[in-house]
Amino acid sequence: MRDRPSGAELLAAAHKLLREELLAALPADRKHDALMVANALSIAARQLEYGEAPERRELRALAALLENPEAGEPSDPTELRAALLLANQHLARRIRHGAGDPGRPQRDAILAHLRGTTRQRVLESNPKYLKGRRGQAAARP
Repeated sequence: MRDRPSGAELLAAAHKLLREELLAALPADRKHDALMVANALSIAARQLEYGEAPERRELRALAALLENPEAGEPSDPTELRAALLLANQHLARRIRHGAGDPGRPQRDAILAHLRGTTRQRVLESNPKYLKGRRGQAAARP
């Protein structure tokens, strides 16, 4: 078991100190830099909170979409990210070759996958954006 504070708690404390105390003490020309650091701390905290689950879900979804259900799921985080990169490259190749074009059988599944992964990325990078969009239908191409 790890000691407290946890990594997430440390990030939250650093973010709070930066936003509530240090930012006001900085010269105006450095405030934007400090806000970028605060944003990076927030993103890191959210990614830590979500863990590898979103990446594992994405890899499973890609395996189904690419009709490669026997693809294994690596246990090592580095191998997981490498497998995810490769699967996304395969999907991009299929899209370039027309698999996502109107009238193609996989179009709806591809769009649903891309919307889902984009939503997860926004949940990690800018969740406030999604709060303002609740109940609104997403624009469809």
